[in-house]
Amino acid sequence: MKTDRGQDIRKIAIVIFDITVRSGTERAVCNLANLLAGSLKYLVTIISVHSISGETAYNINNAVRLHHLGLSQYDNKISRLKLYVTLINKIDQICIREKISVILGTTHALNCFLFFLRKKLKIIACEHLNYMSAPLFSRLIRKIVYLFLDFVVVLTLADAKYYSSYKNIRVIPNSLSFVPNKRSELINKKILAVGRLTHQKGFDLLIKSVFFIKCKCEGWQIRIIGSGEDEDKLKKQIKILNLENIIEICPPTNAIMQEYLEASIFVLSSRFEGLPMVMIEAQSCGLPIVSFDCPEGPANIIHHNEDGLLVENGKIDKFSYALIELMDDQEKRIQFGKKALENVNRYKAENVFTMWDTLFDKLFFAVEA
Repeated sequence: MKTDRGQDIRKIAIVIFDITVRSGTERAVCNLANLLAGSLKYLVTIISVHSISGETAYNINNAVRLHHLGLSQYDNKISRLKLYVTLINKIDQICIREKISVILGTTHALNCFLFFLRKKLKIIACEHLNYMSAPLFSRLIRKIVYLFLDFVVVLTLADAKYYSSYKNIRVIPNSLSFVPNKRSELINKKILAVGRLTHQKGFDLLIKSVFFIKCKCEGWQIRIIGSGEDEDKLKKQIKILNLENIIEICPPTNAIMQEYLEASIFVLSSRFEGLPMVMIEAQSCGLPIVSFDCPEGPANIIHHNEDGLLVENGKIDKFSYALIELMDDQEKRIQFGKKALENVNRYKAENVFTMWDTLFDKLFFAVEA
C-alpha cells in the first residue's frame, strides 16, 4: 500500500494493557495513534491486552486498527507467565498477518516481554511513568533487556538520566490532546484536579491541604474529576473533614476541555508521575498550576513562579500556601496563564510528530536495508 505521494505506508503496532481505560497512558497512546494515522504516512494498529471489546476511552482516527485480545488479568506468578506466553504468540500472529514492522510497548512489563517477539520486528520500549516507579526486580530485568531493544523512549530529560549508559535512549514528550479556540478567563472561583482516584495521584493530600486553609476558601470550589479504587475512601475523607461544600468528586467526562476553561487554577497532587497529560491540557487552556515537585514530570512542564508554582513533594502545608497565593491574586493568575499558553507550544502535535517521524525514519531505513 502506498500513500498519495507514492511512499510505502509504514505499519506500526502499539501494545497497551487496556485501551478502554481512562488514564494518562491511554490518552497518550490515542494521541500518538491519531498523530501517525493523520499523517497518512503510517498505518497504526493498537493491540489491547485485557479489553474484550468496546470503544477506546478517548477518540481515535477511524484509520487506526484495533485488536481487543480479551486476555484475563493474572492473579499469581504462574498465570502471569501464561498470559505473557499467550500474548507474545498473539502479537506475533497479528504482526505477521498485518505485515507490521515496528512495535511499541507502553509499560516496563510489556516492553521486556516484547523482546521475545520475532527478531525481524523493530521494538521500541516506551516509558510512561518515571524510572523509580517500577519495582526493584523489574528495574533489574529492564536494565538488561532494554540494551537489546532498538530504542527506549522516555518522556523527560530527568528520566533519561537513569539510562545515561544506553545508546538507544530518546526523549519524546506526550503531545497536546486538543487545541482550544479560547482560554480560561480565570475569574471563576473554581479549582480543578483531574486523574484516576488512586494512591499515586495523591488526592488525599489535596484534601488535607484544603482542610488546612478551609477558612480561606470562601466561595471557592474544588472539582476532582476521575474514577478509581479510592473513590469511596476519598469521599469518606471529605465528609469526615466537613469539606463537602468545597470539594466535589465528579465522574470522568468527554467535555473535559470545558472543565479546564471554566476553572481558574489547576492542581496536581501526585506522589509520582511520568509527564502528566492533564498538566499539558490545563496549560493549553491558559490555566496556572499548583503542583508537587514529584518525580519526574511536573518540573519539566512548570516554570516555577512563571506559569505555576512547584511545591516540595509531599509538603501539604506548602501546597496550601501556594493555593492561597493564587486564589488571592487574580493578576498573578492572569500573568501565569499567559505564560502557560506560550510554554505549552513545545507539546504541539506537529512538534511531537516530527520527533517520532525522525525516529521511525531510522528504524524503517534499517528494515528496508
